[in-house]
Amino acid sequence: MFTASSRSHDSELLLFHQHDPVSWVDALQFGRGLAAGTYRRDWTWLAVLDDRPVARGVWWGPVGSVHPIELHCLIVDASLPHPEVWASALIRSAHRSFAEAGAILAPDLVIEVPAAARHDDEVQNALAWRREAAQAAGLGVVTETALEGGVLQLRHSARAVPAPRGTRVHAGV
Repeated sequence: MFTASSRSHDSELLLFHQHDPVSWVDALQFGRGLAAGTYRRDWTWLAVLDDRPVARGVWWGPVGSVHPIELHCLIVDASLPHPEVWASALIRSAHRSFAEAGAILAPDLVIEVPAAARHDDEVQNALAWRREAAQAAGLGVVTETALEGGVLQLRHSARAVPAPRGTRVHAGV
């Protein structure tokens, strides 16, 4: 079952985490985002199997936004086979709900990794299943941008957008 979170999911939501080499939203970030209005329960989705969360997506939007614009956290329980299948179903379910609520554009999936670790096997594996999930969910345009502090940002989008200078764009990769 794929569902937007509610207050009744708070403890499960905050305890569900993954030790992943890519960026993800931890309990402190989530609490601060809820308080600020940039993360919302109806923008936070869970995949639940046998009454336990097995995947989580946390979408972000600017304060006052009606709809989210970016997916900041996509994690799947490491014990599940084929995380890309769970993740793409979660993204599609959430994006369908956002569209039914009036969202015009599908939010981008944004992943950040330490640029120096970009080619490590663990990082490559974490990026690979997320890339497959994004493509299966219709987010096939990938841009890579080097950020300050030695961070590489990968943005998976449903639409081509003008890339800032120094950004690599990959369609269908």
